Amino acid sequence: YMILMPPPLNNFISKDPRHFLTASADTPEGGKISYIDMIFSIVTKTLHEDRSSESEQRKALTLYMSVLHNCTGQVDNYIPMINDVALGKLGQQVNAENPATRHVVFQVIGSAIYYNPELEIAELAKRGVTDQVYQQWIKEVDSMDGWLSQKMTVLGLLSTLRLPASVLPQGVVAMIPSIISAAVKLAAKMKADVEKGQKDDDAAIEPEAGEDDDQWGGFDENEDVTNPNDEAYMSALNKLTAGGDVSQFLMGDGWDDDFDDLEDDYHSPIDNVDELHFVNDVLKEAYQREPEVYQQVQGALTAETVAACQQLFAAVDAQRSQAGPATPPAS
Repeated sequence: YMILMPPPLNNFISKDPRHFLTASADTPEGGKISYIDMIFSIVTKTLHEDRSSESEQRKALTLYMSVLHNCTGQVDNYIPMINDVALGKLGQQVNAENPATRHVVFQVIGSAIYYNPELEIAELAKRGVTDQVYQQWIKEVDSMDGWLSQKMTVLGLLSTLRLPASVLPQGVVAMIPSIISAAVKLAAKMKADVEKGQKDDDAAIEPEAGEDDDQWGGFDENEDVTNPNDEAYMSALNKLTAGGDVSQFLMGDGWDDDFDDLEDDYHSPIDNVDELHFVNDVLKEAYQREPEVYQQVQGALTAETVAACQQLFAAVDAQRSQAGPATPPAS
């Protein structure tokens, strides 16, 4: 059932984080367990259960993000546990051919750095894996197609730069140019994807001259309405009727990865964070805070990355200029 549980649990957490953090439930033994401990127990048991599929484990890990995104500044004491489980899973998957699970782990790590960069980087350093994690993370950027992996990589990597270089591990300081390059590359890709999607939508809405309504868009009355979820589900169901194992079907094995890892059902406060504005603000603040350090960093960036930064800065300035000055709060 882990495939189906995260969306309603995420919805429960996001609707009232304070209640989630303070409420508890009765246990069969007559004791009490807090809701947050219940969530963490679900994740831990799912990842440590040999019968859990990779699909289930990925879905379970998203519950960590639900907690981190909705309970800002209130779950510091759970960061070590998140790292124990997530980094353990990353170690198991580091050489896996399918990067899907690694990408979800990096979503979690990115969420933890975005939540509290100093605390999360200290956890990585305590385990002696800081350089390895950042190197692998940057290496994965080119294979990240999902918006959530892309967004949490942009927010997570650049949240590192919210800390002064003097408090960062030396290995991370040396990687600052690579961190900026990876984050800017992803942010630019996300911007291009959004613009392409808008153009595709416009093209789908407006028929060409001379066409009538029946020549574009929609489904005929004798045509089945389908979507990728239905098709992936039916594909897995067909495998089952052909002699597959029902228990494996229920655990998600055999379901297409596109269905398994659809990110449209994940919503949190990060939906309201504009990654382009985040890139703009973090880089400018870092340069203003430590101009000498970031002059050296700029010298280490490729001309392509510098040009991409300038384009993103210009795009953000244009957006903010069009939006006009912020409305002052009512007195």
